[in-house]
Amino acid sequence: MRMVVISLIILLAMIGIWAWFYYGSVSPVTTYYRDNLSALTEIVKNEDWGRAREDIKKHTDKWYQVKKMWMFFINQRDIDNIDSSLRQLNIYIENEDKILAQAELEHLMVLFNVIDENECLTLENIF
Repeated sequence: MRMVVISLIILLAMIGIWAWFYYGSVSPVTTYYRDNLSALTEIVKNEDWGRAREDIKKHTDKWYQVKKMWMFFINQRDIDNIDSSLRQLNIYIENEDKILAQAELEHLMVLFNVIDENECLTLENIF
């Protein structure tokens, strides 16, 4: 009986840590990028390249801060995909390529949505 109680306590602790990580880091970051990348899409659509460069630099810097914590908890392939997409987006904005920049922005938003869905606290993800 004691092993069952200990196992339940460990399980609850793991779910608690998962909830803390999701609601403290994953959800706010994915919401931040979802909102700000949508705004960046409008900036690129209007071809305001100076502002787009400033914004993507700000978002890239924030990503490298987030990445330091996420690399221990999130699938490395997802992190690498976001890194790659951000680098491509930087190049497209530097080259003022509207169509490819818009496509890469959409891809980046999908990547953040995938992380949000994979890490959210649902019964499907628990079991």
